[in-house]
Amino acid sequence: MVIVLLVAACVPITTQTAPLAPPAIAVVGAAPSKIALPTSFLDMTTRTSGSTPTVATWQYISGAETFNSKLDARLLGIFDARAGGRHEPSALPATPGALLADGVSVTHDIVLATGSTVGSRFVQTTMNDGVRTARRDEVTYEDLSTGVVTGSAGLINPAKTSTLRTILGDTIGPAFPSQPPVPAQPPAPTQPAHGPVSDAGLLTAVAFTPTGNLSITINQDPRTGVSLPEPVTVNLNADATAEVISPMGRTLRTAVIGGVPFHAPPPTPAGLAHINCDLVACAALSYDDGPNAQTTRLLAILERHKVFATFFQQGGYVRANPSVAKAVAAAGHTIANHTMSHPYLSKLSPASIENEVKGAQDAIEKATGTVPAYVRPPYGATNKTVAASVGLPQIIWDVDSLDWQSKNKSVFLPRIMSLVKPGSIILQHDVHAATVDGQAELIAQLKGKGFYLVTVPQLFAGIDLKPGASYKCRGTAPGCVAGR
Repeated sequence: MVIVLLVAACVPITTQTAPLAPPAIAVVGAAPSKIALPTSFLDMTTRTSGSTPTVATWQYISGAETFNSKLDARLLGIFDARAGGRHEPSALPATPGALLADGVSVTHDIVLATGSTVGSRFVQTTMNDGVRTARRDEVTYEDLSTGVVTGSAGLINPAKTSTLRTILGDTIGPAFPSQPPVPAQPPAPTQPAHGPVSDAGLLTAVAFTPTGNLSITINQDPRTGVSLPEPVTVNLNADATAEVISPMGRTLRTAVIGGVPFHAPPPTPAGLAHINCDLVACAALSYDDGPNAQTTRLLAILERHKVFATFFQQGGYVRANPSVAKAVAAAGHTIANHTMSHPYLSKLSPASIENEVKGAQDAIEKATGTVPAYVRPPYGATNKTVAASVGLPQIIWDVDSLDWQSKNKSVFLPRIMSLVKPGSIILQHDVHAATVDGQAELIAQLKGKGFYLVTVPQLFAGIDLKPGASYKCRGTAPGCVAGR
C-alpha cells in the first residue's frame, strides 16, 4: 500500500474554491488528515532549556541509515548554531508540536513514501515575543536506493513556473490581497527588498495529496514577495496542473495515484534502532549477574514499556539457565560478558583473566547464538593487566544504583535519578527481586524527565570502542567519551 501523508504546516484560514480554468479546483488552507505511519517510521523529539529554547520533532526511517544520518547532521547544525558551539543534549520533558512564544521550533515529517522515494517536510519557525519573525518550509525527495535528493522545484516544469505563479496568485488573492510589506516581518535576506519571490524561493514546499492533487505551501505572496500573515497551503486539481509538472513529478504523481507500495529498507532490530545520543538525552539501563528467574520477570516489564537494555551475564548462571539467556537475546536486548564466576579480575593472572572471559563467551554463545561484544569486570575492578587481557571493550558505569545494598526501591530509585545525566550508563542487578520491582517506576521517571532509554551499542554508536579500553558514559563530562 502507498503511504502518503500531507501535513499542512499553517494556521487554518477560511476554506474557499477559486474558479480557474475548468476542471481546475484550487482550495486554500485545506489540510488532508494525518494517516497512520508504518512502524518503520520512528518519532523523536527533544528541546533545550533557557528563555528562548529550541524544540524539534522528527521522524527516522528504520534501516535507512543514510537518510537518518543526513537528518541528524541538519538538526545538529541548527542546535549547534543556536548554542553558539557544540550542542549538549538536555534531559527535559519534550513538548512535541508546541510552537514556542520565543525560540525556534523545528518539525520534520515524512509526507510521502512510495517505491524507493521518500518525501520529507522540514519546517523551521523563529518566534520573538509571540511574533513569527522567520519561517522556512521545505519539502525534499530522496531515493533511498541511490541517496539522491531532489528539491521541490524538481517536481515542476521550469518552463511553466510563471503559469504556476499566476495560478497561485489568483488563488490566494481573495484571501490575501496585495499589500505593502509589514515592517515587523521584512523579506528574507536572500530575497529582494521589492518584487516577486524567485522561483526557487517560491517552490520550496511542493507535494502531492493522496489523490494526486498538487499541494504547495507558500510564505510569501507570489505576485509581490510580501510575507503573508500566515503560511498558506494551496491544493490544485491534478488535471488543471498536468502541464506544470516535470517528468519526475509526473512519475511520482503516477506512483501516488496508482498506490505503488513503499519499498521500506530492512528494519534495524529495535535494540539497535537509530538514535543519536549527541542530539537527544540518552541513558543506558544495564543489569549485572543474571540470568535467573528475576530476569524473566524483568523481561516482561521491559517489553511492556518498549525498552531495550544491556545484560552483563555470568557464564555460570548462563549454563544453569540457558533458556532465560536465550529469551533475553530473542527479545532484542544486548547480552554482554560478566566473566564466568565473578572474580576480581585485577587479582588474577593474564591467563586466568582470559579463561574467565572466554568461559563466559562460550557459554553465552552456546545458549543464545550471540557472541558478546563487551565485557564488564566484576566490581568494576580493572587495571593495565586486565585491559591487556580481556580482549573486549570494558563497559563500566557512571551511575551506581547500589540496589544490592538497600534492596529497597525507595532508596535506590532516588539515588539513580539524582545521578543520571545525558549519556549515562546505569548499573543495576537483575538477580534481586527488589530491583525488578522498581523498574517500571524507574522507566516512567526517566522517560518523564526526557531520557531515551538505549542499549550500550546505541549509546556508543559512531564511536570506535577499543578492546581493553574502559567506557563509562557518553558526552563531554569528565571521564566520558565524546561522540563528535
